[in-house]
Amino acid sequence: MTALHTRDDPNPYLAARREWDERHGGQIAQTRHWRWAAFIALTAAAVSSAGLVATLSERRIVPYVVKVDKLGSALAVDRAEEAAQPDRVMVVAGLARFIADMRSVYVDAAAERAILKEGYAMINRRSDAYAAMNAHMRAHDPFKRAKSETVTVEVHSVLPVSPQTWRVEWREETRKRDGSEPVAVEMQGTITLAFAAPADEATLRLNPSGLYVNAFNWAERL
Repeated sequence: MTALHTRDDPNPYLAARREWDERHGGQIAQTRHWRWAAFIALTAAAVSSAGLVATLSERRIVPYVVKVDKLGSALAVDRAEEAAQPDRVMVVAGLARFIADMRSVYVDAAAERAILKEGYAMINRRSDAYAAMNAHMRAHDPFKRAKSETVTVEVHSVLPVSPQTWRVEWREETRKRDGSEPVAVEMQGTITLAFAAPADEATLRLNPSGLYVNAFNWAERL
């Protein structure tokens, strides 16, 4: 009869195997657990990253309308998509800025480009106002005028004619660069507006009020 081998009378092969398991088996099992833990962590990170990418791809800019006082200081902020038509204070500030942007002439070409960009951002490009403003700028190129003169604008009043049309009165002072006495004239204009909440960041930066000029005319006040 073959005798069973015990720890007291081990089979040399089994004894070596047992010793190997006791010394290294725990380490192997622990390594296996760490590998599974790392795999699970990587999987969770991948799922999280995919969710973040999906969220960012669907992210939409939520613009805000800033209400200002007559000096342009902020009074309140509302989500543009929830805001009603701009109030009187907002319209007055917007139109005063528009007139100053489009009628002023600066010596500094960079400053002139900046105000023209700001002013053009308030014009509805699908309206008659856009073509009319382009024609005015061709006939009275502010960059050419700046070589011999500058123009400063002071808005006196912005009053409603109807809910969409406003009357603006302002004073323009033209100063020749040869040092001669400045010439001041009183101006008036009517501007018809529309409102559209900003839908992207670029529009929000240039035209946060959402006011757009659909038509305008201006002339010297007699």
